[in-house]
Amino acid sequence: MLRSLLASILLMCSLYSVAQQKSTLRGTVADSTNKELLEMASVSVQDPKDSSLITYTLTDKKGAFVLNGLPENKAVRLLISYTGYRTYARILPADRTTDLGQIFLPLATRDLNTVVIEGDRPPVAIRADTIEFNAAAFKTRPNAVVEDLLKKLPGVDIDEEGGITVNGKKVSRILVDGREFFANDPKLATKNLPSNIVDKVQVMDTKTKQEAKMGVQKDGEDRTINLTLKPDKKKGLFGRLSAGYGTDERFEASGMVNYFNGPKQISALGSSNNLNKIGFSQGEMMAVAERKGGTSVMVSGGGIEVNGISFGGGGEGIRTASTLGYNFNDRWNDKANVNNSYFFNNTNARNYSISNRQRLIDNYNIYGIKDGYGRNSNHRVNFSVDIELDSVTQLSIRPSFDYTKQSANNNTDETTRDENNALVNTNKTTNRSLSNRYNFQNNIDFTRQLKKKGRSIGFNFSNTYNTQEGNAYIKSDRDFYENELVDSTANTNQRTVSDNKNENYRLQLSFNEPLSAAWKLNVSYAWNYNLSKSNRRTYNYNEGAKDYTELDSLFTNQFRTLNTSQQPQLSFVYASKDKKWNANLGGTVYLNVLDNYSYTDNTTLRQYQTNLSPNSRISYRFKNNGNLSLNYNGYMQQPSVDQLQPVRDNANTLNIRVGNPDLKPSFSQSIRFGYDRFSPTGFGIFSGIGITPVLNRFSTATRILSGGGQETKAINVDGTYSINANINVSKNKKAKDYQWRINGGFFGNGSKNINFSTLGNPKGDTVLRANSTMNWSLSPMLNFSYSYKELLDITMMYRPSFNAVKYSVTPPNSQNSYYTHRANVGATLYWPYNFSLENDVNYTYNSRTSPGFRKGVVLWNMGLAYDFFKDKSAQVKVSAYDLLRQNTSVRRMQSDYYIDDYQTNIVEQYFMLTFSYNISKFGAKPKTSNRRGQGGGFMIW
Repeated sequence: MLRSLLASILLMCSLYSVAQQKSTLRGTVADSTNKELLEMASVSVQDPKDSSLITYTLTDKKGAFVLNGLPENKAVRLLISYTGYRTYARILPADRTTDLGQIFLPLATRDLNTVVIEGDRPPVAIRADTIEFNAAAFKTRPNAVVEDLLKKLPGVDIDEEGGITVNGKKVSRILVDGREFFANDPKLATKNLPSNIVDKVQVMDTKTKQEAKMGVQKDGEDRTINLTLKPDKKKGLFGRLSAGYGTDERFEASGMVNYFNGPKQISALGSSNNLNKIGFSQGEMMAVAERKGGTSVMVSGGGIEVNGISFGGGGEGIRTASTLGYNFNDRWNDKANVNNSYFFNNTNARNYSISNRQRLIDNYNIYGIKDGYGRNSNHRVNFSVDIELDSVTQLSIRPSFDYTKQSANNNTDETTRDENNALVNTNKTTNRSLSNRYNFQNNIDFTRQLKKKGRSIGFNFSNTYNTQEGNAYIKSDRDFYENELVDSTANTNQRTVSDNKNENYRLQLSFNEPLSAAWKLNVSYAWNYNLSKSNRRTYNYNEGAKDYTELDSLFTNQFRTLNTSQQPQLSFVYASKDKKWNANLGGTVYLNVLDNYSYTDNTTLRQYQTNLSPNSRISYRFKNNGNLSLNYNGYMQQPSVDQLQPVRDNANTLNIRVGNPDLKPSFSQSIRFGYDRFSPTGFGIFSGIGITPVLNRFSTATRILSGGGQETKAINVDGTYSINANINVSKNKKAKDYQWRINGGFFGNGSKNINFSTLGNPKGDTVLRANSTMNWSLSPMLNFSYSYKELLDITMMYRPSFNAVKYSVTPPNSQNSYYTHRANVGATLYWPYNFSLENDVNYTYNSRTSPGFRKGVVLWNMGLAYDFFKDKSAQVKVSAYDLLRQNTSVRRMQSDYYIDDYQTNIVEQYFMLTFSYNISKFGAKPKTSNRRGQGGGFMIW
């Protein structure tokens, strides 16, 4: 089926290209005054009837351009623009010459009353560090969303999860007219806002407001997209409402409504479904869970948890998820920008899973069945105000609060066998838990530009306070075997009450001083105070009292950790006059004091640690828009309270975990070399290689207990590192009737981890010995997309992955290398009339799974939609999910201690009928003059 579809696509493309007769146009662009050749001028060709873009390019370093693929025997409109110059526009007749010779642009004259005619704007413009796309030059279908527009822009890639990269750099936030939109979550903007409200798409380096005000140079690894709105779309009501119901009582309902009135922006959203769709996207989950500092992400129990906040979702288990939220933006008294948002998320999950784990410590196999359900709800309130105290002073205040409630009930049945398949133990466990978490964060930024140009000071204060209270119950019955007969038993029936508190305060002072036209000095000092308290009390069940009244001192502890640090930083920033060289050379000194105190044992441990971390970035920009860079960064990570607290955690009775108060902070050093080259006309190459050695890396020491259990303790190790390399090459071609894009490359990474265990020891030998684990993977990738007019969209993807794991002490018969395949073919046909037919086929394959686990899966989804009403604002759609009934959730995980094959229940085949309606009511379009270009333009007929 896939081969037939691919052959049809290639045949269609070949026939189309043969059928078209094309011509070429060339010339050079120069300054009309001094005859200087202009590099990077935008040259585009449009259809004079509707101003639709046919093709475009940029001039090279000699001011020359060549435009291919122009229609013969047809008049076209030529546009040439360059920042600071008047726009050149000319109608070229059907019998035009192919060589225009030299074209001169006069300097622009500033005229505040000038209005840019939309057809005279170039499709792409580069202004300083910002790439700007003219949305009108990239046509989208009626009722298309911003994501559809972004897919048409050169250098912009969107993956299957909706993640965005521009020129190989990740987009972390999207602004709307420079304002936050739902906590800067990119997917909420791209998947909900209509594309026809966008005037320009601006891409720039991500900076905080203080960094932008103080002119701090960034490393360019993180991007922000700003969507500027059309003047006539800044006032109106718009949105989308959708509801669907299907077989097996499947349902989905969602809606977003936006009201914009100049600076005032009000948006509301809501959704509910039982299709395993996450209520919020991953970007928003990260925004909800944390604003600054470290982040931990855990996937378990069929859900996703970020810093202790569960969001459900993903592909595993069966979940019902509901969300509700609003976003408010306004500008008060022309001095303050105000933002307020609220989010609510509720998830009910049911998970049934089967796992097979090969434990590398002793080559034991653990077969488990788990049946559980859970409920998670979260409320989050954000507020921010940016105040312009005067023309050179800005104050920003950003408080936030969230509350999370979680409950879970899980039943587990496990059987452990040794390398000879002899029965070692069985374990039946019931876990129940209930927890409440409160979190408050606040961030205050103050910046002021001083009298001397480029001199500025900054002040930042942030604080966090959170508390988590929980009750957990565990009941476990374990049988231990000798010669297939029960030799002994162990029973656990406990209740654990936990009360954890954390408060953090950070103060930072910054000063910028220009030393010359090219050099600038940045000096800062940061002080950080972090106090964490953990009180864990475990009680055994008392049969006489019929309650949990017996305190178990082995699993009880009250602990406090206080971490104070000072971080003076000095850096010199260099920017050459020709903007080719950029450098940031400096370093940070980490002065860290860690105090650990156990109330239970009345013991104190104090650690002092000093690290010098050079932080440097050097980059060189070539004339062909290529960029070569070298980065070095060092950063410190503090151990968590759970890692420090010297108490046994028996949530898994066969894997007891113990904290270590002697644990030191880890220190990582990242070195990365990169080269990228991007042409707004459609070609790009992005590559890099990096290595990160880690000092005092957090690892574990594991001992085998009698009866097949194990005890794991946190430790520090040296000699570990990770390395990664990537290269990606892309080519984009846009013409009036079609557009295609192809990109390919590979991603490779490797790492060395060290842990200590009794692996390979003779029976009874409990001496810990080092075991190093080497992980390597290589993943080639090829993507192709093609669109023809507004009739056909096609996407194809193939990505194999080769993985290998090598252990210094390898158990016999361990399987530690495997490969996977991922492929996708998607096609949407917008024909006939208002109908559209969607097909999406995904193929996944894993070569190394345990017996009984499926290796390959084909997931085929199909949909047939019909748009109605004159403006196609409504749609009815019939969709089929998993036509072949093959969908399963199977995954393999490899760690330092085990190889785990895991299969869980999942949403299976269903059919659904969905109705959608687009709301679009805007004010009257403002009047514009007939004057052209920035500072004027001129037209030649």
